[in-house]
Amino acid sequence: MSIIPVAFSNVTADAVVKAAPGALVSVLLTAAGDTATVILYDNATVGSGTKLCTLSAVTLTSAQWTPSSPQVVSLGIFADVSGTTPQVTVLYT
Repeated sequence: MSIIPVAFSNVTADAVVKAAPGALVSVLLTAAGDTATVILYDNATVGSGTKLCTLSAVTLTSAQWTPSSPQVVSLGIFADVSGTTPQVTVLYT
């Protein structure tokens, strides 16, 4: 078994998480003052293209998604975030 080095990024608004090919390992969404949603796209610049995942969490709860194996991304990872000050943590290679 090989060990995959993993990086992470924390975002609270729409943002480029990774601007190059790689793999999505996991995502954690924590809602603050209201319901929050994050949509991750295989895109290095904007919130469009192939959707990797969509997560929603109601006020003061969290939601997590981890694929059974890292999900390959060909362009990068863009997070489209909605809600009032949610916290999104994305793990990737």
